[in-house]
Parts: sequence; structure tokens; C-alpha cells
Amino acid sequence: MDRRNFYRGSALIGVAILSGAMGVALMTQKPTETPVWDGRWEPIPLVAAGKAPEYAGEGGQWPRSIGVDSTGKRVILGIDVGGMYRSEDSGASWQPSNGGYDSRGVVAVSFDPRNSNRVIAIGGNSSPFAQNGIWQSLNGGKTWVNRLPVYMGGLNEWREQIVWDTTSYDAATKVTKRALWSRIKNDSSGWGTPEEHPALYRTEDGGATWAEVPNSAPYAGGIVRAVGQTVYSAQPDGLFRSKNFGTTWTRLRTGSFTGVDAQGTSLWATTAQEIFKSTDGGDSFTTLPGPSQSGHILKNIKVSPADPLRMVLWRDQDPNYWDWRRFYSSDGGQTWNQSTLDTAKAFLPVNSRQGIFCWHPTNKNVVWSMVGDILIKSTDGGKTFRWSNRGYNGVFVGGLWAFSVRTPSTVFVGSQDYNGAVTIDSGRTWKYTNVSGNGWGGFTYGGYALDPNVLWVANADSWGGKRILRVSRDGGISWTDTGIELSGLQSSYGDPRNAKVGFAFNHRTTDAGLIWSKMTGCSGVMTHTPDGTLYGADDRNVVRSTDSGATWSVVATAEGDVQDVAVDPKRNRVYAVFNERAAVFSGGAWEYLPIPTNQVGWHSVRSVCVDPARPHLVYVGSAANLFISSVPVLASSDAGRTWTNLTLNRAPKGEERDGGKEAMCVRVHPRTGDLWVTTNCFGIWKYVRLPR
Repeated sequence: MDRRNFYRGSALIGVAILSGAMGVALMTQKPTETPVWDGRWEPIPLVAAGKAPEYAGEGGQWPRSIGVDSTGKRVILGIDVGGMYRSEDSGASWQPSNGGYDSRGVVAVSFDPRNSNRVIAIGGNSSPFAQNGIWQSLNGGKTWVNRLPVYMGGLNEWREQIVWDTTSYDAATKVTKRALWSRIKNDSSGWGTPEEHPALYRTEDGGATWAEVPNSAPYAGGIVRAVGQTVYSAQPDGLFRSKNFGTTWTRLRTGSFTGVDAQGTSLWATTAQEIFKSTDGGDSFTTLPGPSQSGHILKNIKVSPADPLRMVLWRDQDPNYWDWRRFYSSDGGQTWNQSTLDTAKAFLPVNSRQGIFCWHPTNKNVVWSMVGDILIKSTDGGKTFRWSNRGYNGVFVGGLWAFSVRTPSTVFVGSQDYNGAVTIDSGRTWKYTNVSGNGWGGFTYGGYALDPNVLWVANADSWGGKRILRVSRDGGISWTDTGIELSGLQSSYGDPRNAKVGFAFNHRTTDAGLIWSKMTGCSGVMTHTPDGTLYGADDRNVVRSTDSGATWSVVATAEGDVQDVAVDPKRNRVYAVFNERAAVFSGGAWEYLPIPTNQVGWHSVRSVCVDPARPHLVYVGSAANLFISSVPVLASSDAGRTWTNLTLNRAPKGEERDGGKEAMCVRVHPRTGDLWVTTNCFGIWKYVRLPR
């Protein structure tokens, strides 16, 4: 089953569209106070009770690439549409590393072999975007600059496609001047039409500028490796070699090649059933034994640079389609054994993924790979791979969510791809909830915990499938399928006046989830005021109820379908999201909030909330979906008059924390005042130390 995320860069329901002039005025009031934001971002990883903090790191998105520097300490992990993560301790821990990076995904990453601060990443996505293409970092991956915008997708990209000419190293500037990128051939995407233009691109200045190599289209799209100025490319129509760094090519062998690696004059390559080795740079070959099997495909052979006797590869198309095996050799490929995968520390279900490998440059025992949307690492030459995912928190939370009205330390979130999780201690620990009953995960939206025991959420059999209400009465251990098809907004909530009343999309229960009835005049409940008045939305109307949701009245009618609602009862202000903008209703009229646009001039607002204890504090969450929005979480301390971009703040020790990117739902913890943000593929975060 292909579980690529419906939102993963596709933006099938979220392409940002400028609202235009629709008769809603922009707020022009001057700020009444100067906001002081001294907070910091902290991840909220899904970690099980009883697990040490170092186990925190659920993954949840599809890793596509790994790159390591010449020391083996700095490693960068590229995700399909979840940006990238950086490790400074050989993969023992990870942190987001997306400063200035616009592309949603990273399909390839490579360090300058002589300078760990200089990195090239290829931005790709399950859908095309103009600022995919070549990105560069000059500070080890902390911040990025787009060097060559390319309108490409990269839905099925997981190949090595960047090589360096080590003979071009300039000792004076400490820069390897020449690198080559093999652009994708036969590009595919989940949405949109990418520009199909296979070619090789070369830089002569260390990555600042790139030029297309003339007549290179036939040699593009392959897996590439280089030794000095000699480049090898494994392609579906043969194994090729260039002795002048990509200018001209010769075919070494015919056939469909699925992997290549090179060191000195030694060359290794794979086809579906065979492993070839050359000791003279490709002039002649011998065949090595391997774990081949009829109907299966050997792929991605990788040889340790510290010991060429150590090798790994993987095998595609096992009888169980997702059971893709990894194999290792310690004797130069004469014998092969299947690797053992130890993922006991993983919170989410572990599913198979492509066998992408990256060897440590000097330690023959260390090699990284990935499985089930998490990173794994071997310290015994590929014999055993173990969970190595601390800090990579990329889960996708499906729909809106809320703190439990009566027990706010309890939160239940659904997950597109991985069912969901519940916490009863404000996010310190979590319990996985297998709503769907599938071993691999499931698609759930709009989760809510009436209390620590009674949970409900919409379950679907696909991203776009029918949302069917399921209820648990034992804290998520078992689930009952009600058969009720939900519609309206993917939002669930409770009632502050009656402990047995709750809401799921356009349905209401009065007996703690045993019986449900469809509401009239409300298709989703989002919040309440201190007097117990409930607020929600119904198409273009903001609605409220003073009788625990039995009846609803219209507060205001917007000029687009309302997606989220927040209320400041102290100032009699109602905030709403519609037309991908945030607006406030006050004095009988709507006004758009003067929030900044993202880097391409769009608004793509998904959520709004206020701090219930200090309602002058207002927050807006945005997700561009096609790219990483530059204004994902905005905050106002003067009731929406002026705004601060929270992603620009810095965490302790000066490290940039880009938490909350691609924000889909923002809510303030009613007791702690921390802002919680759930995202489209970038995990769960909180912003703490808010202004008082």
C-alpha cells in the first residue's frame, strides 16, 4: 500500500489562493502596546511512558536521503515533504535544519568532501514547485540559499545524484570547486505537472552558480558516484563512465543498472540479479555472488570507504511488497547475510522503506539507513540496524484538535498515516492508539478526548476516503466503529457545562459517545468562552450555542467557508479563518488581520486561537503545502493589531529552532499558557515562555 501523505507537498486541498478584494477591510489600528516575545520552541515528541527521553523521536514522514561530512559527526537527513534534520553527533540526536529553506522535501544531500560547512541539497517534493532544485548551505546546514530553482517534483526520488571532483579543491578558500548534479529523468508527481528536462548541471565555483552540461540529457537521471574527475552513472539502459566530469560519456555495460559505488580504481555495480566488480575503473568486470532471487531486484550497493570489504545493499519486490530486505557482506561480497532490524524503541509502527545507505567515512562499522519512516544505524557493519531517531519528530496530525475541556492535560490527536496518540500528562508521554486496526497505521482526523478514557476520531480507509466515527471507552486500547459517516469540519470538542456532551464534526452526543445525532446549524465546534458558550462554524457562518449545542445561532456570516474560530470575550471579538486569511468580527463588521504574507506573496492561513487566560494574545498558523511557509506561526500581543513571526526567535545557545513549520492547528494550553502547534508533516511543537 502506498501511504504517501495526501498533503505531502501535494497541496491538493491547500494551494494558496489570494483572496482578492472581497469587501473585508484590513485592520489599520496602531499597536497599543509593544509585544515582548522571549519564548522558545520545544518539540513534543511521541514517546511512550517509561521510555527515557533519548527515545523520543517518532519519525512519521518518508526519509529520502542521508549525507555525512568527512568527519562522520555531522549528518543531514532529508525527508520527502518534511524538510531536513541535522545531527552533530553522528546521528545520536537530530534537530530541524530548515533555516531559509523553502522546498518541502530533500531528495538528495551531499557535503563538500573537504569542508563540512558547505552542503548541497536537492529540493524535491511529491508535487512540483518553482523553488525546488539546488540549495546550498555555508554553515553546515543551519541556513540555506536557493542556487538553482527548478520546477520539478521528485515523487519517487531516493538516489544519489550529486558528486564532487576532489581534484578541484582550493586550499586557499577551503572549497571544492567542482560538483555535478544529475537531474531527474521521467519526473513524476502526486499533483501538478513538473517540467520534464533531464540534464546534468555543473558548478565550477563550489555551488554558487550552476550551468547545464550541453547534450547531457541521455546521461541524466542515474545514480552517480565519482573518483576525482571520473564519474560513473548507473541507469536503466546501462552503466556509463565519464573521464572529464560529465562532459562526454561512454557505455561500460548494457542492461538495467540499479546501483553503483566507486573507490580508487575499484567499481561495484548491481543489476536486478547480479553484482559486478571492476578493479580497473570499469574496463573489465567480474561477477560477485549475491542475495539474488528470481522476481526480486538488487539495489543500491554501497561500500565502506574505510574498508572496501564491508558492503550493504537491499532487495526490492519481496513476496510481501513492503518487506524490503537489507543485506550486508564483510568479505568483499563473497558472502551475504540479511541484516537484522532492531526498532524496539520506535513509537510508531515500523514499515519497510527503500534501502538508502550512508557509510561513516572513517569507521568501517558504522552505516546509516532508514526503515518505517525512522532513521536506523548499524555499529557492526550492517549486521544489525537499530533505532537512531532521537529528535526527528515529523508526524502529521490530521484535522483540528483540542485540549480536553475538563481535563486539559489530556489530548488525543489523530494522524494521517499513523492512527493517532493520546497523552494524559500534557505531552510528556503518549500512548499509541491503533484506531484502524491495521498493523502499519491508519488515517484518522479530528481526534478528541472527552476524558482520559473516552476518545473519538474519524477513521478513513484512504486520505480522501469517507470519515467514519470510531469511539474508544478504554483510553484507546479498543475501538468501536459506529458506522456514522461524518461531514463538515474535521473538528471535535467537549462541552464545559455537561461532562457527557461532546461533538465530532457535525454530530453531537449527550451520553459520552454512546449515541450520536446530527446537528442542525453547526458543522464543527472549536472553542468556548468562560461562561460556557460554545462557538463553531457552519459553512460561511460563525455560530454559537448557549444550551450545550442543542441549538445554534449565527454570530456572523463570512465571505468564505469558515475553517477555524477563536473568541476574545473581554473585547467582544470573534476571529475566524476563511479564504485562507484570518479576520476579526467586531463592531458588526469583518476586518482582515494585517498579518504578513509568505515568501511568494500568499496567505495560507489554516488556524487561529487566543490564549483563554489572556485573550489579547492571538495566534495564527499557516501552511503553504507546496513549500515551507516563511510565516508559519504568527503572534500578536495587542489583539491582532501587530504581529511577530515566532519562527525567527532563537533557542538557548543560539541554535535556530524552526518549530511549528507548516502549522495546521494552533491552540493554547489553558493551564500553562504554552502555545501548541500541530503541523503538516513537521511534528508537534510548543512555544513556551510566552509574554505576560
